[in-house]
Amino acid sequence: MAASAGMIPTTTLPLFVLGPDFMPMSSTTLRVFEPRYKQMMDDCILESKPFGYISFDPDTEDVGGWTQPATYGVLVEIEDYEEAGSNLMINLISGRRFKSKAVIQPVIDNSVVGTHFPTVDDLMSQASEEGKLYLRCEAEIMQPIIHNHDQQDFEDFTDYVSPLANLIIVSCLQRGQQIDYESSTSSSEPDDQELFLWQVAGSLSSSVKIQQQMLSSITTIDLMQVCLESANDIMTAIANSE
Repeated sequence: MAASAGMIPTTTLPLFVLGPDFMPMSSTTLRVFEPRYKQMMDDCILESKPFGYISFDPDTEDVGGWTQPATYGVLVEIEDYEEAGSNLMINLISGRRFKSKAVIQPVIDNSVVGTHFPTVDDLMSQASEEGKLYLRCEAEIMQPIIHNHDQQDFEDFTDYVSPLANLIIVSCLQRGQQIDYESSTSSSEPDDQELFLWQVAGSLSSSVKIQQQMLSSITTIDLMQVCLESANDIMTAIANSE
């Protein structure tokens, strides 16, 4: 849906519901095997459209057997894909953030049990109305984060999180993301600094609540503050366990 001048654009967005560690300016690979997500990827690939990568909401009950999404997520584009047996391997890159305004439920309840999945056609034959097997939402596409920090703010931030450098590096590697920590922390380029902030955010996102605070940040100072609070909690927990 096109937006009028001055309004945030909105769109109907397919949703991939997973964990709380995916952030803007990231890349990852998904192994897709569930029929609902196979249908989603086919739709996105054929129509060359993005989808929303979003966390589950731990405070919301399932609807029709489907885990419900949180409020804030990340738009992702499919860079490449290949079939691997009955699975699809999807390479993704993330961009802007979005806010879910209204959830559109799948056309049928979740009745799949175990690891044997019926086909998309078999499941759609059970539907009594038009729709999709996957969750969607009416989404507001958020504006890019505002860079309101200065070089001293960035240096103070990197100094504070430095005790967690190894954790951040390992966390990035586990998510399939390369990070040159020394180069990232010494850069004065705004885009490099934003990338580092999101990499730190993904590494310190220990819960859906924290991730939602990170993704809802309007400015880089806001994001830094959430990261610093999370870093402090982690360092306190490490100290108490020693």
